[in-house]
Amino acid sequence: MKKRTFLAILCLVAFSALAAAETAAQQPPVVEPAEVSWSDEEADAGEIGTKQVIGKVEKVFVEPGGFVLDGRIDTGANTTSIGAEDLQVINEDGQDWALFNVNGKPIRAKVVRFVRIKQHGAPSQRRAVVMLKLTLSDVTQAVEVTLTDRSNFKYKILIGVNFLHDHFIVDVSRKYIKELVETP
Repeated sequence: MKKRTFLAILCLVAFSALAAAETAAQQPPVVEPAEVSWSDEEADAGEIGTKQVIGKVEKVFVEPGGFVLDGRIDTGANTTSIGAEDLQVINEDGQDWALFNVNGKPIRAKVVRFVRIKQHGAPSQRRAVVMLKLTLSDVTQAVEVTLTDRSNFKYKILIGVNFLHDHFIVDVSRKYIKELVETP
């Protein structure tokens, strides 16, 4: 009897060890969370490290023209684009110039290049690209901006990665976090 009991206990222990090893093998590895380099207080204050936290919509100062637009922040767009009304591209002395209006403000800017934009289910578009000086919060940069028809969109300017890179982190749950510190 004692021998049977001993063998039963031995089998039970061996079975338990095998089951535990099998369960452990099926468990995904434990991954420690990455170290967070900013605090909630920093995020609430609108700055994380050297980058500013902005919302999905912010005020943007546009130069030339000297006006402010509500800008939609789009981290999926590589290049910033602006709604150009009455767009004309003319050639003067071998250089292309774009003449257009934004909210009734006339702008003349040198065309730096043309891009072809492919759209799903629609023919591709050829767009002029100009350099504009934009200010968001206290950051001012001259960036390439594509000219397009944004008459059917709520926001006349779409701020892309070429402006956001190295300066901003976007909190898509918020709008108008930053004020224009100083318009040039």
